This record gives sequence, C-alpha cells and structure tokens, in this order.
Amino acid sequence: MSGTVEVTLPAVARTAAVTETPLGRLTVPSRAIPERRVSVDPEELARLRDAARGAAANAHAPYSGFAVGAALVMADDPERRVFVGTNVENASYGGTICAERTALTQASSAGFRRLSVLAVSCARALHARLADRSPCGICRQFIAEFATDEPPSLVLIDSGEDGSLGEILDLERLLPYPFRLDR
Repeated sequence: MSGTVEVTLPAVARTAAVTETPLGRLTVPSRAIPERRVSVDPEELARLRDAARGAAANAHAPYSGFAVGAALVMADDPERRVFVGTNVENASYGGTICAERTALTQASSAGFRRLSVLAVSCARALHARLADRSPCGICRQFIAEFATDEPPSLVLIDSGEDGSLGEILDLERLLPYPFRLDR
C-alpha cells in the first residue's frame, strides 16, 4: 500500500447488568473491545467509496427506491482487484440480495476468502444517521464469514460529507457477536 495512515479504532466497554425477575435472572453481558490501531490507504478507501457510489447507480431497486452499492478488495488477492455489487430487489422480497453480499459473492466466486476492506454507499441515505446507511443484519453476518482478525477486515460506510471518506469500523465494532461454527 502506498501512503498508508494509522487509524485508531477506540476501545468500547460495557459493564454487565443483571436484573432479577420472579422467574429468574436476566443478564446483559459485559463487552470489552480493546483499542485497535490499523493501517489504511486513503487512496484505496477513496477508490472503493467511489466504486461503491458508482455501483449504487446500477442498483435494481424498483420497490424501495433504496439504491446501495458496495466495493471491496480481498486480502488474499495479490492483485487487490475491486469487486463491486449492487442491491437487486425482487417482487418476491425473499429473493432480494444486498450489495454487500453481491460483491462478496463475486469475490468468493473468483476464489478469494479473506476480506480486506468493504465500502458501502447508500445513494438516498448519504447524509442520514449511520444506522440508516450501514449493512443490514444478514449482510453483517455474511461479512463475518469472510472477515479476518489480523489484519482486521474493515468496513467503510460512505457519509456523503464533503472532505470525509466515511466512517470506518472493524467487524468487532460492526457485529460484536457474530455466529461462528468451529472450523
């Protein structure tokens, strides 16, 4: 990578909370995510964000009108090719596929298994709150299937703000409790 910069992902800490009920205890588990420093290439992030924006223009979203684009590079691709995807809606809503899964499916079909960076852009929600333009639950779990801990896979969420590349998260901050099968 040329021109990398270090980004600090802040620590996140939540203490456990216990509530006694007549039928038993309810526990909200504690969660501690340590601070993490990651190296990123701002030029690559900008290229992925722009590719995600371009992909969103090709989305097939006739029902919701919510066009989403995704672009990614895989850590195990020595060429660091950019794979793009759009959301493709279907009259049978269960047949709809999100942009993130479309891009990851393309990368996986090309033989890659380790996500480096994924950028997401929601054309209609660029200036909305983060929750309205970040990956949905099934996409977060799908991302977890390809995410790596070292180096950590990163997700860049386009904010649409001038002078901003977007918000950046690792999987721990995006999906703190992914479902995993022992492999």
